[in-house]
Amino acid sequence: MRVAVLADIHGNLPALDAVLSDVWQAGPDLIVLNGDIADGPMPAQTLDRLAELGGRAVWVRGHADRRLVDAFDGNFMIPGLDTDPSADWFEWCAARLNGYHRDLLAGLPPLVTLDVDGFGPVAFCHATARDDGEYILVDSPVAHYRDAFAGVAEPTVVVGHTHMPFDRLAAGRRVINAGSVGLQYGHPGASWALLGQDLTLRRARYDTEMAAATLRSHARDLPGIEGFTRNVRAPTSADEALKAFTLDARLRPRDR
Repeated sequence: MRVAVLADIHGNLPALDAVLSDVWQAGPDLIVLNGDIADGPMPAQTLDRLAELGGRAVWVRGHADRRLVDAFDGNFMIPGLDTDPSADWFEWCAARLNGYHRDLLAGLPPLVTLDVDGFGPVAFCHATARDDGEYILVDSPVAHYRDAFAGVAEPTVVVGHTHMPFDRLAAGRRVINAGSVGLQYGHPGASWALLGQDLTLRRARYDTEMAAATLRSHARDLPGIEGFTRNVRAPTSADEALKAFTLDARLRPRDR
């Protein structure tokens, strides 16, 4: 079986459509939606498009999907924080969803395992096996990799979360990051991964200026929309993203 992995769509429907066009040309047997799917400028439209995939897609929960459900239910809060600057973002996105969207996200598993040609059993999770919001980076220590996936038997794990594609062997396990469809860091183009006999980290090019205009037209009052569309047009550099993730991991508790 050949598997396409789409992670971190973040409600960017123009990027998703570009990647799906690329995916259909590649002809995988299955699509894994590896978390952080809907929060962003076009949340309902993104979920509706993905729902059309039916049995061709396997869904995995990301931390943003979990928090979007919390916002929909009125239970949005990070443990240990009195206020959360991202609350307005999630509440805006949640207000655009209906009960079907909410239940779809609430029922997602945090990890799935599939047999993939050339790989054998592969585990798919959004961030790490122990925490759907934990940062693990290409330059994280080997001990971090060992502990983060200690409960996983599969020799290969595919993640997302940091929006930066990589392929690393650490602590006896291959860890692949598929990158981000909707909010890429370090490079132009919408990232996704194709597994089958071998790994290909792919990028679908799309008109980011037009995409940014479309996203703004649907989400003019979304808190943070200007920063989101600015990154769509001109992605944050890899160095900047790594520094930000490293700092954030030090300042915040792991489970959030």
